[in-house]
Amino acid sequence: MASRYESKVYELLFRKPVMPNEVALKPDVSHRTALRALMHLALTKEDVRYKSSGKIHLFWKGS
Repeated sequence: MASRYESKVYELLFRKPVMPNEVALKPDVSHRTALRALMHLALTKEDVRYKSSGKIHLFWKGS
């Protein structure tokens, strides 16, 4: 199920990696909501990339 913030979060992704807390500042949502929307985008969209290193999650648009 897509969240209502997904389109806003998707527009904030660029080619450089961003963390969920950076994305959460723009649409004024919580860190957890931004992380969930980003994880859903990473699973459903082919151009969204994801990298996890411990507690750090990075997301970006790939080619």
